[in-house]
Amino acid sequence: MRMKDIMNRSFECLKPGDDLRTVARLFRKTHLESLPVTDPENSRLIGIMTKANLYDALANGIMPDMPIRGLYTTDVLKLSDNLTYEEVKEIVRTSPAGNAIVVNDDDEVRGIFTKTGLIMAMLKRETQLNNDLNAILQTMYNGLLAVDQKGRIIEINKAAQNALSIGASDALGRRAADLLPGLQLDDVLMQGRPSVGYLYTIREISLLCNITPITREGSITGAIIVFQDVTDLMRIITELESVTKLNRTLQSVMNLVYDGIVVVDEKGCISMINQAAERFLRRNEDLIVGKPVDEIIENTRIPQVLKTGVPEVNHLQFIRGVPYVVSSFPIIRKGQVVGAVGKILFRNLDEVKDLARKLADIDQEMSASSRSENREAPTDGDFDHIITADPVFRQIISEAAIVSRGTSNILITGESGTGKELIARAIHKNSCFGQGPLVKVNCAAIPDSLMESEFFGYAPGAFTGAHRSGKKGKLAMADGGTLFLDEIGDMPITLQSKLLRVIQDKCFEPIGSSRTQKIDVRFIAATNRNIEDMVARGGFRPDLFYRLNVIHLHIPPLRERRQDINLLIQFFLEKYNRIFGTRISDVSSEVREIFLDHDWPGNVRELENVIERGINFARGETIEKQDLPHYLRSAAQPSHQRKIYPTGSQLLRPSREDHERELVLDALKQANGNRVQAAKILGISRSWLYEKMTRMGITNGKYPV
Repeated sequence: MRMKDIMNRSFECLKPGDDLRTVARLFRKTHLESLPVTDPENSRLIGIMTKANLYDALANGIMPDMPIRGLYTTDVLKLSDNLTYEEVKEIVRTSPAGNAIVVNDDDEVRGIFTKTGLIMAMLKRETQLNNDLNAILQTMYNGLLAVDQKGRIIEINKAAQNALSIGASDALGRRAADLLPGLQLDDVLMQGRPSVGYLYTIREISLLCNITPITREGSITGAIIVFQDVTDLMRIITELESVTKLNRTLQSVMNLVYDGIVVVDEKGCISMINQAAERFLRRNEDLIVGKPVDEIIENTRIPQVLKTGVPEVNHLQFIRGVPYVVSSFPIIRKGQVVGAVGKILFRNLDEVKDLARKLADIDQEMSASSRSENREAPTDGDFDHIITADPVFRQIISEAAIVSRGTSNILITGESGTGKELIARAIHKNSCFGQGPLVKVNCAAIPDSLMESEFFGYAPGAFTGAHRSGKKGKLAMADGGTLFLDEIGDMPITLQSKLLRVIQDKCFEPIGSSRTQKIDVRFIAATNRNIEDMVARGGFRPDLFYRLNVIHLHIPPLRERRQDINLLIQFFLEKYNRIFGTRISDVSSEVREIFLDHDWPGNVRELENVIERGINFARGETIEKQDLPHYLRSAAQPSHQRKIYPTGSQLLRPSREDHERELVLDALKQANGNRVQAAKILGISRSWLYEKMTRMGITNGKYPV
């Protein structure tokens, strides 16, 4: 609403030549207290003639036929026709004048404003707002009650009247507690805390209620009760108990990501499968659901389980000539078999051995990591001990120190070996979670099939082969501290949705358990991959990215801060001299030149590995060129002859498979077949190197000589 909607448009303008008789006639006609006077040449406002001006002129003996020139008031309150409703109210509050002339930008009269007009406009506006609000309330699907601070009903809509079988006249003024006995209304009115999602039952009617207090100037003046009749819904839920049990089964099935799951109805037709089963059966869900299970899976025992109601656990079944371990369980409701669940424990028995080997590798890597952390303990977690002379990196460290004091999630990006974990440890140590544990999860080192149990843990007997006492997952271990998700870009997409729920709700359920565990954890994620590009290509969930990327810290690679190389050389010399008991004081000028010229695809980690190797091979007190790895000794070659070792997301893309196989073989050759050392040269984890060797057909560490 603006001034043009409030002003009086029923007026006539006076000219200086008009006589007093004309003025009196117009005052009787318009019932106004004043009239505008305009310039006869341009119609612009020049004054205002009031009734007081008229009375004074007549009292002073001026004849009625005399012109009003010199009798009107030139000090006029002018208001723009574009003023807002709030601006008009403020002018009325501060101005003693009872009326004003409304003009446009050219001072042409558009109307007359009076306080009476404002009051009428306010009444009209309030009436309209009240009518609109009442129309909304009465057409709401949900029932609504408004009560005052004593719990008396002051408003009730038609939906509430129908649900409670009461008319408005009978409800208004009554205490809501009389109509809805036992409702948690008094608690809301006394404490001012809303009650949301409250299930209330009255006369076999189930109402889902939200009760919200009304506050004014800090005091509780009433409450709004909004409810929905869910009687039919509750009746359906009660009658379809089997559906509820099936949903619980679905929850357990989804937790068994690695296992292939097939659910059938009482007729033996497939009603549900998971993604693992789709991959195993080599068919999409659309082509499977609704088909008889014995037509889809050969030699299946599910039809037999449907007949007998007796589960068959760890049954050896041949499918396409290959043995698999499968289990079948009946779904029983009220003593009747209403369906069955088939579970393929292992897609191939050979995978059991492969999993055991990978677990052993993980244990070895964790042991090695623990030893490495113990060696670095004196400086671990201190921002002041992060070595750099680069102003960009210094700014990043400063920002990390600031955000460490908060609780927001942090995403650290940068190439492999740049020090992302060092930054993460410093943030944890200096945060309010610093007294709690820092639990690291290398998402690239843990096989997809074990990732879920590593995160969530599992209850006793959750699956075949589970430890009798269950297992505590990384989330539970990190409670009260920080969970560091290293290489988050390598997390399976199926686990990302579950991690998102944990971050949002700060709770989770271990595999095989229906008990929800609450946690207080800060999440720090790191990756050497282009996570935003992965989001764009569908390789990473955008909602999880936005949850983790609350604060983004990008660590620059070593090649962009070459001034740090000399500092790091000295630091690593001192570090490994302490560890090995050696006295290597420096590197040769030739070696230093090679270091400064090298691009360091493995960044600080690569530099550290080179220094450690050099100390082991050094014959004197200085590391010489012959003490360096082969790929650095060849650095004097023309650049087109040098081998560049990609790391992280650069490694092993299909379009570069042949070239990258050559790189892996060359790294193995330099490491004399030592896969741990080869992984360090390439800047990747050992388990990742094992996977790539398997794909490339490189077994047992053999390589061309």
